[in-house]
Amino acid sequence: MKKLFTLLLTLLFLVGCGSGGGNSTPTADPNGGGNETAAKVVTIQAPTPLISMDSAIATDGTSFSALTMCTAGLMSLDADGNAVEDMAESVEMTSDGLTYTFHIRDAKWSNGDPVTAYDFEYAWNRVLDPDTASDYAWILETANIESFEATDEKTFVVKLLAPSGFFLGLTAFPTFFPLNQKFVEEKGDQFSLSINDLLYNGPYKMTSWTPGYSFEFELNEDYWDAANFAAKYAPKVVFREITDTQTALMEYEQGNLDTVALSGEQVTANEGVEGFINKLTGYMYYLTINMGNNVHNRAGAADLANANIRQAILYALNREEIARVLNDGSVAAGGIVPVGLASNPETGKDFRDDNGIVTAYDPDKAAEFYKKGVEELGHEVVIELLYGTDEGDSIIKAAEQVQSFLEDAGFTVNLNGKPKKERLDLAGNANDHDYDVMLTRWGPDYGDPQTYMDLFVSTNTSNNDGGYKSEKYDGLVFDAERGEGMNDPAKRWADFLEAEKTLVVEDAAIVPVFQAGGAMIINPNISGIEFHSASVDSYRHIVVK
Repeated sequence: MKKLFTLLLTLLFLVGCGSGGGNSTPTADPNGGGNETAAKVVTIQAPTPLISMDSAIATDGTSFSALTMCTAGLMSLDADGNAVEDMAESVEMTSDGLTYTFHIRDAKWSNGDPVTAYDFEYAWNRVLDPDTASDYAWILETANIESFEATDEKTFVVKLLAPSGFFLGLTAFPTFFPLNQKFVEEKGDQFSLSINDLLYNGPYKMTSWTPGYSFEFELNEDYWDAANFAAKYAPKVVFREITDTQTALMEYEQGNLDTVALSGEQVTANEGVEGFINKLTGYMYYLTINMGNNVHNRAGAADLANANIRQAILYALNREEIARVLNDGSVAAGGIVPVGLASNPETGKDFRDDNGIVTAYDPDKAAEFYKKGVEELGHEVVIELLYGTDEGDSIIKAAEQVQSFLEDAGFTVNLNGKPKKERLDLAGNANDHDYDVMLTRWGPDYGDPQTYMDLFVSTNTSNNDGGYKSEKYDGLVFDAERGEGMNDPAKRWADFLEAEKTLVVEDAAIVPVFQAGGAMIINPNISGIEFHSASVDSYRHIVVK
């Protein structure tokens, strides 16, 4: 049996719908003559690139959504975000909420091998293996897992350190997906790099993948619920990687896409279009500040170790104005925990309402803190702002707004736009955190404040790129997850409230900017896309009229 607690402490983290996309007129009745299968092809805009199809390596929303198309975990999420059985035919929980026994249903991989409990044991151990270098290894501790074991081919037993209200739903997250050990080891370094280097046990199979352009899925006839999917859902789903919103909107209007994300003036211009929606997502955009603990020869990062300089950044940003400029449904960030993520276990009050706005805009304070910091440092502060160039127009606009407000406070700010993979590589361990300030985002993996709080503990080297180290913050998070709060929901909640204030207000270790909106148009002829604000968006259940 694999014991986790000690180990984890050391690890501690759209070609269009034939029914007529956009405003185009179908050339044929999709329910009439012609190729019916072609008429039901759905094409989704992927506004960010697909980076990895390895469930242990993937860290981005597009990759996660792709993985959920073709891989099935123990559980999956329904449209309301509730956990329902997938590879687990049934699950039993002991009365103390500490032991879960999953009974694996009769199912098979796309090469004909049976899906077994050992596939889960192997996959979870692979996430934890330091040689895998998984940025999500920490999530197994987040789940309060003490141990896991396949007791036979059909039985998978998981023991928790403390009861967890979100554990079952978390098993639907791609990091917890199974892997066929023999296949992975035969593929070696080539595993997951192409459609020929992947196995599938989910409702779809990946049938085409052109990096930087598109990836496609068709129904998997070997899925355990294949007959139901064949009767109800789109036989083929295509994802087109289009990061430029104007290009994507043109493609939608020409009938080549069935969904399109909107930004800026596009939102106002299309509010009356059939299929327009404007939703608030769970993605929180924030500035991660490099405090110089892990880097060499970066003057900007060294200056950011100064507490007054960080406070100047915190107070300098007019978040309401940034959200107004974005005009895509985004709202000003009140803290690092987004609106609508979790509620007080006693009062039902939303976390954001409970802790209030901890990101005040005060240009006078910003200028005052900047002046103090400059006096202490003996020079003006020049910093480089790293941001993503392939994550949509809104991010570029946001970076420009951040630059403007910081310069108003006295900073000199140079913009450094990079594609997402390069941006993350620069900020990560491999390059010794080679950045000053980075505009980045985090989407919640489950509906609890812990999904954000765990990011910034000092031992989470996978996500704490700024090198934030605070005994107070670490202690509050540990107490909530492993101390008195572990079995006291009210204490746990209070610890998280205080931890956010410590992180953002007292230390200005990270600076929340905005909670992302989701203004978009969806072809009225399709339905069933499931947007999960606290997990992975799902395209498994698309229905074509």
